[in-house]
Amino acid sequence: MKKESVLEFLKDIGADIIGSVVFAIGVTVFTTPNNIAPGGVTGIATIFHSITGMQMGTLTFLLNIPLILLGLFIIGKRFTVSTFRTLLILSVTTNILEGILPIYTENALVASIFGGAAIGIGMGIIFLRGSTTGGTDILGRVLLRYFQHIPLGKILLAIDFFIVSAAGFYYGTLDAALYALVSVYVTERAMDSVLYGFNETRIAYVVTEHPLEVARRVMDETERGITYLRGEGGFQRNEKLVIMCAMPSRQFSKFKRIVLEVDHAAFIMVAPASNVIGEGFKQTFDD
Repeated sequence: MKKESVLEFLKDIGADIIGSVVFAIGVTVFTTPNNIAPGGVTGIATIFHSITGMQMGTLTFLLNIPLILLGLFIIGKRFTVSTFRTLLILSVTTNILEGILPIYTENALVASIFGGAAIGIGMGIIFLRGSTTGGTDILGRVLLRYFQHIPLGKILLAIDFFIVSAAGFYYGTLDAALYALVSVYVTERAMDSVLYGFNETRIAYVVTEHPLEVARRVMDETERGITYLRGEGGFQRNEKLVIMCAMPSRQFSKFKRIVLEVDHAAFIMVAPASNVIGEGFKQTFDD
């Protein structure tokens, strides 16, 4: 294994561990003790935790197994392997911290805000390295293949709304659903802050001797479209295919890794972009 590959792998593991610790703090200290189901598989696990008393990490791992298998057959092996690795680290970390950290139960609203913020920051750190925490993100990607006219964000929002509603029904109070909604909102805002800052999207240009192979891997492994631009080398005056690709900031690290794995001498230019309109991004300027 090349030195660069080992370094990238260690960075991935480091991000998984740090992100998992922050995520677990949000779950074990704030949301679970207050019966707040913060959307996604974590929300479902919170409900089952109240019923069975099993540890949150174990429940999260078990509930994700069917989704991981679904992702393996439909989304692809590379994405599924990295997700499984992250999920394993997250589950073990959550179980360990659940028996160590104190819990906060003084104010459910405060718990929903701080819990959502910690969960969002943890997910953002993990997403920055191109991995995911599994869960409804996999389900959303699968559904997107069959409902391509619906943005992924709206699919995930609908799933979270269903889970939050189920939590409110199970706990028998409207407060449980409302606090869960607050947590979901704060999670999304915190995650976006980590991933995007003020620039939600990046646009990358790649000059490489292997444009077709780079383009194929980018489309297969990031599910992002690419555009070929015809260019001409200034020194040798030879024609080149220049790759252009717009992507969320969280995917750039993975995009760069793919390009350099194919062509370590590739020339990559990247710049922030705003108000990107089209499939996979905003549908209108008002979204």
